[in-house]
Amino acid sequence: MVNAPVASFVTTLSLLPLAAAGTASIPGLVMHASPFSKGVLALLLSMSVYSWGVLWDRLRLFGRVRSQDAHFLRAFRAIEHPSDVKMAASQHPVSVMAKAALAGQKASEQHTAEAVGAAARFELVQRAMDRASDEAVNQLEKHVGFLATTGSVAPFIGLMGTVWGVMVSFVNIGAQGSATLVVVAPGIAEALIATIAGLAAAIPSVIGYNHCLGKLREIGHSAAQFTSEYVDRRLGARHS
Repeated sequence: MVNAPVASFVTTLSLLPLAAAGTASIPGLVMHASPFSKGVLALLLSMSVYSWGVLWDRLRLFGRVRSQDAHFLRAFRAIEHPSDVKMAASQHPVSVMAKAALAGQKASEQHTAEAVGAAARFELVQRAMDRASDEAVNQLEKHVGFLATTGSVAPFIGLMGTVWGVMVSFVNIGAQGSATLVVVAPGIAEALIATIAGLAAAIPSVIGYNHCLGKLREIGHSAAQFTSEYVDRRLGARHS
């Protein structure tokens, strides 16, 4: 005579293919998930898609900035007359160095050495260029913070879906008075899918955020070096 636990296990195995016929695949599990779980997955998908869009847009822009910075720097070093700086800068609209050069040119024209003194002029031009560089880099940082937000929040949103899936499993156990695989599996599957979705959204965002910060630091460092070169070439050595 077959004992009760073995009979229950055999019954579970026989019912499992029928119960999971429509949810045997990942898409099937998602389609048959609870509305709450679908909402969590939709939110994570939206955050992931937007993060990839931000990453793609920023990296393309950073590439253009680096390219135009390099071209402008070569043009600047070949310029002999100060008035040609404006023309060269206008040909490189996204270059951080070009924006800094325009600010330096404007400040040097507004504050002559005869009016404010050589040392004060040096300081004013340098500060104007630093401000222009900082403003340009801040514009490049637009939307990059969302990558950090996704990287830090997405795992917790996935965890919320995980807790919900486990809770559904326990509710099903209580409702049916049984802890068989047929009763527990759907809720556990929802929980695992939410966990994976949270990690899938977070990991690329964190990597992309750190990569973008590295690019921004490189651009800012290059702009600072250019500012030093500009004031040395156009204003000469600093006088006390």
